[in-house]
Amino acid sequence: MSQKSIVVVGAGLGGLALALRLAHRGHRVTVLEKNDEVGGRARPVQVGDCRFDGGPTLLMMLDPFRKLFADVGERFEDHVPIRRCDPTYRVFYADGNRIDATTDASAMRERLRALAGDRDADAYPGFLDEIGRLYHEAVPHFVRKNYRTLGDFASIPQLRRVLGHRMLGKLGRRVHARFMSEHARMLFSFQTMYLGLSPFQAPWVYATLAYMEYGEGVYYPQGGIAGIVEAVTRLAIARGVVVRTGCPVRSIVGDSVELESGERLQADAIVANADMPYAQRELAGTPTKRKLRYSCSAQLLYIDYEGELEELQHHNVFFGADFRANLDALFGRLRVPKDPAFYACVSKRSDSTVAPDGRLNLLLLVPVPNLDRPMTSAEESELEREVLGRLRREVGLDPAGVREIARRGPREWQGELNLDRGAAFGIGHDLFQSAFMRPQNRSRENPSLFFVGASTVPGNGMPMVLISAELAERRMLEEGVLAS
Repeated sequence: MSQKSIVVVGAGLGGLALALRLAHRGHRVTVLEKNDEVGGRARPVQVGDCRFDGGPTLLMMLDPFRKLFADVGERFEDHVPIRRCDPTYRVFYADGNRIDATTDASAMRERLRALAGDRDADAYPGFLDEIGRLYHEAVPHFVRKNYRTLGDFASIPQLRRVLGHRMLGKLGRRVHARFMSEHARMLFSFQTMYLGLSPFQAPWVYATLAYMEYGEGVYYPQGGIAGIVEAVTRLAIARGVVVRTGCPVRSIVGDSVELESGERLQADAIVANADMPYAQRELAGTPTKRKLRYSCSAQLLYIDYEGELEELQHHNVFFGADFRANLDALFGRLRVPKDPAFYACVSKRSDSTVAPDGRLNLLLLVPVPNLDRPMTSAEESELEREVLGRLRREVGLDPAGVREIARRGPREWQGELNLDRGAAFGIGHDLFQSAFMRPQNRSRENPSLFFVGASTVPGNGMPMVLISAELAERRMLEEGVLAS
């Protein structure tokens, strides 16, 4: 096999993973990143004396991580030591109830019994088994798959899988039919919000997210999520990848990449790891004619907090009093919820090095509308008051303990990372933007251009982004781009 020259535009996790894969095959790879550091949404954030993961904080579905490292002759845990989070997370309900989620099925069943009653507790083993079988069918046959024609998706074996698991039914409806308690219904359906999608709009196949949590577990990597990015970058550089930060790209034309500086690079293949709609429109000059639907965004607060919040675990979920109204405001009316569900992370629970003694690194993530309906400054302030007020009432947060606070919202997602509409989770994941119907990873207009990342196949989330790197590599091989 002859050595090819490949340019990767964007140093998010997907772009770095693909660069590592291609360099391991012996190709010359250059990664161009407009920002001063790599990682994309997974860049670390320093606020005061505390260190935070900038975006994703939950390590789930270990197989794509292990596969990336194994495919380049390494072992994931040798480079990134991990530990399981147990409880997976603590859930706070507006009525004062709480539950510690766990992968221990018998313990989880008894905790459900105390929270939601005998019927829902007894339904749990069957539910976990069902979503486990769904997971093990969906991932190899629908997720780890490139699509070229409708037949790749709608073959007889594939249709049997879809119908056998009723994959296209609505997730929210199926969970509501299985469990009687609103507490349990929220607990097993909210995971689609990781995708910026309401469970009442999501197809049942996304119940696999709940299986990742309850069947496989959530882990913490040493050094945080940024530790994974650092390990992938080190391995890529060791195999000859050239990573250039502070190098914004102006355009991609044919087999040429032009930087804002005027420098031009020729390549046998170009991979865009920038958000796909942005890359098509602004870099390649070939905006999609398809009307895309976008995920919601997220307002993040990074707080250097002095004091102790003993009732918070590493991962925590807070539900408002009316979950359905929260979803309707966010995904239906595109409004900032009045009583929002939100996520709180204190990674110091697993890693004492991220904050000094007597301090906590408190990260808060609140789903909000994307820039189709921008938040006003008044709405943003009210949202922050509401979230901090709830933490004050329920876990004893003292406003005087907030030493420093930084914020990242829809405008920052768009401005810093070129995420269209400031949609923190990329394009939406509804039925008509999934699998065969999701934008694919090769440009129709430019045969030299490929895509990797959250807005192409298979979708959002670190495991999916790593699989997108697998799929892009496979497509480049199958279509002869990397052949001699």
